[in-house]
Amino acid sequence: MSPRGLLLVVALAGGATMVVELGAVRLLAPWFGASSSVWTNVIGVVLAALAVGYTVGARLATGPRPLARLSVVLMVGAALAATLPGLTPWVAGAFMPDGVALAGASRLLVWGSLAAALVLFLPIAACLGCACPLAVESLQRQRGGAAGHAGGHVLAASTLGSLAGTFGTTHLFVPVLGTAWTFLLAGLVLMCCGLFVRWAARSLERAEGHGGDAARGLLVLALGTFGVGASLSATSTSTRSGGGAEERVLARAESAYQSLRVTELGAGPQRLRKLQVNESLDSFQSVWSPELGLLPPGFYYNHFALPYGWATREQGATPETWDVMIVGLGAGSAVRVLEGVLEPATQLAVTGVELDPRVVELAVEYFQLETTTPDRVVVGGLDGRAALALDAKVYDQVIMDAYANNMEIPPHLASVEAFALAHARLREGGWLTVNVGGFGVEDPVVQGIAGAVAAAFQSEVSVARVPFARNLTLHARKGGDVPQPGTRAFGSLGAPLVGGLGVLLPTLQLDGAWRVVEPVDPASVLRDQRSNMEALQARSIATAEGRLQALDGRGTLRVRRVAATPSEADLDLMAASRELAAAGDLAGAAQAAKEVQDPVAGAALTAYLTWAAGDPQAAIEEVERSMAEAGADSELLSLVVDLALVVGADGLARARLVDLEAAAGFEAPSPELATQIASRRSAVEVATLRRARAAGALTRARGTVAAVALMIVGSLLGLWMRLRRAGAAGAGLPSPHRVAV
Repeated sequence: MSPRGLLLVVALAGGATMVVELGAVRLLAPWFGASSSVWTNVIGVVLAALAVGYTVGARLATGPRPLARLSVVLMVGAALAATLPGLTPWVAGAFMPDGVALAGASRLLVWGSLAAALVLFLPIAACLGCACPLAVESLQRQRGGAAGHAGGHVLAASTLGSLAGTFGTTHLFVPVLGTAWTFLLAGLVLMCCGLFVRWAARSLERAEGHGGDAARGLLVLALGTFGVGASLSATSTSTRSGGGAEERVLARAESAYQSLRVTELGAGPQRLRKLQVNESLDSFQSVWSPELGLLPPGFYYNHFALPYGWATREQGATPETWDVMIVGLGAGSAVRVLEGVLEPATQLAVTGVELDPRVVELAVEYFQLETTTPDRVVVGGLDGRAALALDAKVYDQVIMDAYANNMEIPPHLASVEAFALAHARLREGGWLTVNVGGFGVEDPVVQGIAGAVAAAFQSEVSVARVPFARNLTLHARKGGDVPQPGTRAFGSLGAPLVGGLGVLLPTLQLDGAWRVVEPVDPASVLRDQRSNMEALQARSIATAEGRLQALDGRGTLRVRRVAATPSEADLDLMAASRELAAAGDLAGAAQAAKEVQDPVAGAALTAYLTWAAGDPQAAIEEVERSMAEAGADSELLSLVVDLALVVGADGLARARLVDLEAAAGFEAPSPELATQIASRRSAVEVATLRRARAAGALTRARGTVAAVALMIVGSLLGLWMRLRRAGAAGAGLPSPHRVAV
């Protein structure tokens, strides 16, 4: 085999290694997302596997006929590459079962992705790592001379191949072929290289008078495995089927940045389409409804239209134009909300910036995003920070909704410097709106970003909780203050806001739904060169898990017979509370509910109002506090079971179901109550099973990581001991194959 041919094989193997490393996260993203922790796990596994491969390859290179062994390594790597897309759904699904919500999945994201990466990618990366020492030995034996000369050439060829594989995977293979076919292409290239090297090795063996070797059976096995794996992977999508039985996948695509999927749920005017971008669990990036305007409750995009309503109220007239810049356009959900909310006399002008051009293409095709009109400028392929710096236009509103993966905010778009650029893009009195993923107004991420905005604007920032969502929106104003709940400018008094925006205000009037953040010491806020965004996001998830575990840790109550016995005054207050709630004044309704003297009736009413405002965990706390003080009846216990299932507190739901069955024994038999208990028992059993599957997946992941780590350490230790014994036994003796050379 010519040296040039061998170096070409090494280069192709280096390119295949980068295909595996860069494509690995794409394969795992539908289960674990593509967060920095997943990337870290995959890169760490590949590096560890390469180290193992280099060590094992060095050992194999000391034997006879390294060229033949190189052919085996390449063909085994080809078989593994071909099988990876088909195996991923089985392996990843074992470590991340369906039905796990983000708030309870942080440990699974870390341990599950690490375990899946070890099982899937350690064998192939170790195989490819063996190739370099074998190639160095083969080249050195053929050329003679210094081993460093052969090693340098092999490393150069491998690095050049890796460079080509890096750019080719990101910009050509994955966007054009998709992830599965990219792995199949890498496997095919490795198989061709292995067959070529095998042919050269057989020619050398015949010239030296050697017969066949035991590797022939492994070659046949590798060829068979390659064929079976290629067939399985070619028909596998390697993605989850969706979040529900009625969810339909309309499109899948691969871009240079991420894996994309468009899904649709429901039918007719109520159907919703979602764009998922490297998403796992319960995340999505954009949503579409057939009708323009406000989306159903729970979608933060609705809050993006509030500044228009406030500005209209302040001016006392409809603005002629409303110029908006959207950083993180996605599929244009914010555009459709604004189009349906703005008054006919207002002309909407949008400049949308989206990092991924493929997202824009899908938005045009499936989300009705208009990009060809004069008042629409949609820029794909440009980073939001660069767009803020390069654009010279000033706007009425800047919306920042740039996210990566499940809930990661890019640090360079969450610093004082980034928000200062947004401040410069606003005209005097203009509005900044930022979407932040978090679990309440006290969330570390929310407070960190709000502090950075306040420092950049040198004014207070309002934080608004989005009901029924793990999102909050930040609102700041250039040269002015944001209206506060309870004021006429906010829309709480007098005529409602335009465009039907008044329906968003009641949920913002309750305690805990709105907070004002004042400017803090600039030295303590997020900056480009001093950002701890990743740590804040980790604390956010840990805090949410802690709250959930605190709920789950509550045991059963000492149930005693108690029932609501409201007085005439209480009945009047309850009626007034319902009337205020129906009129949209949840703050007044909650205040009336708190004045109800009967603890059971008051707690139930307050909890229902809090739940209506979109904060089920606060509703649980209210009912639990009341039951601890005054006792429990079936209505309150049923309410806690339902709310606990909503927030994922399965242990609390199970405990309160036991209490509910005990309380039912104090009451007259009722078929309706028996039916309700039976349905809730079934729901709790499903939730318990889901929790058990998640716990089992975490145990399997940790066990797999420990087993593989022990195996690697034991293998390397054993190899080191054998090399030491071999070195001691052969000290001072020449190497037989070196003499032959």
